[in-house]
Amino acid sequence: MVPRPLIPKSQRPGAAAITRSRQPRGRPGGRSARIRSLVLEAGFAVFVEKGFETFTIAEVADRAGVHETSIYRRWKTRGALAMDCCLDYAQATIPTPDTGSLRSDLATLLDSVVAVYSSPQGQALLRMLTLQHAEPFARHEFMQRRSDLARAIFDRAVLRGEFPGDRDGMIILEALLAPLFMRVLLSRPLSDWPRNEMIDRLLSTYAMPRN
Repeated sequence: MVPRPLIPKSQRPGAAAITRSRQPRGRPGGRSARIRSLVLEAGFAVFVEKGFETFTIAEVADRAGVHETSIYRRWKTRGALAMDCCLDYAQATIPTPDTGSLRSDLATLLDSVVAVYSSPQGQALLRMLTLQHAEPFARHEFMQRRSDLARAIFDRAVLRGEFPGDRDGMIILEALLAPLFMRVLLSRPLSDWPRNEMIDRLLSTYAMPRN
């Protein structure tokens, strides 16, 4: 029997290293995250195609390839699911820009809004927000979360000295978005609305430091 060569102690793997090598590697996101992603994607597709009136958890489950109980564990009602699907789509397609300047951030944000709300998917988002029978708490959460994301634009502008800290930047954003939504509701084109001119006008007046 040939004796096994001795391995210097400094080269021997420690117990922690051996233990780590035996542990199975975790899958990024995990099963729960994958199910959520599948459900939100399938749910928004169903909502765009059929609207809220015929939106059902059963069809979403079928398209997502999951059991209905997997959906009900996360969303108790179809209204909550539909709203979360819309919010997930909005966050993915209308990200909060960080270009380094307030004006550029606002212009980039409005460009994204125009692109989305000119599409069938954007029309579906608006329908959800204007439904009288949609769950009020879900609609409020949608608007609140979108507002919180947009507020970061003005928070950064304050730190850069571009915007007065004692002003509410959301007033500017509301003044910019309201005409766009009005055009959508009236079926008028969004592309020809002079949003860049409006940004300049609002910033030159509202963002001026107070005397």
